Amino acid sequence: MKEEDLQHEVLVPKSEHPYDDYLDVIKLPMEIPMEKRIPAPQFLFIRPDDYALFYCCGKQKKCILTGNPGISKSWFQWKFILLCYRQELLDRFVPFMEEEDDDYKEGEEDGKEGKGTEQVLKKRKMESDAKKVLVVPYQRRQKADQNLLQQSKPFLPNLIVRTISGTKSYLFFVKGPTNDVLYVKHSPEDLMEFTDAESTILWEPGSGTAEVCYEDIDAHIIATVSPNKERFHEFLKRAKMFYMPCPSELQLRLMGQIYRSAGEEQYHHS
Repeated sequence: MKEEDLQHEVLVPKSEHPYDDYLDVIKLPMEIPMEKRIPAPQFLFIRPDDYALFYCCGKQKKCILTGNPGISKSWFQWKFILLCYRQELLDRFVPFMEEEDDDYKEGEEDGKEGKGTEQVLKKRKMESDAKKVLVVPYQRRQKADQNLLQQSKPFLPNLIVRTISGTKSYLFFVKGPTNDVLYVKHSPEDLMEFTDAESTILWEPGSGTAEVCYEDIDAHIIATVSPNKERFHEFLKRAKMFYMPCPSELQLRLMGQIYRSAGEEQYHHS
């Protein structure tokens, strides 16, 4: 979806980056479990940043995805699961190319002149790690250079464990032996019993205060957490951290349009 897909004409500020100008909307055949409190739980909104983060996180053994509260960090886990199952979506929607991030370069220069701060530069660096594999919109949907895609190919697990604090988990068998999704309750220590190096654990802290459990676990781990370092202080010593950028105003308006339509449809059927 792009600006011309808005149902009502509104004045949308010009985006800072070209990849803020569009949004991919995917309607799933059924609602996402545990997300029924929102008007459209069967929809996934995928921004170019999400595709880039999928590649960045998929190339790390252990990583942390953080960002402002309410920025849809938890929803990224469902997008990750979808893209592992439907890898053809990456070829269809996202040709990639490596490029330097000018914002981060400028931040480095500001730091040399004393204008920047260490915190600002660190945040720019995390955003740069995610954005440097993006291409501008006029290049998307063209056939990507296969050698470059092969170099950027992320790890694709046989098993995905989407867990809440390591106690309640959904098991997705990406490469068999079953298409069923299993729901299990267990202790954090049990994760090592049914995961291995060909698995990915998507860690969601939920409302608890437990730190990310990683000791003796050979699986890949992606933890989506708030900036509160008390929840991942020790894990950060072994993990790469990425920062989820905020959506653009246009992307928010497009999401709101879908939510509004879904809410109206529910109202008329109630």
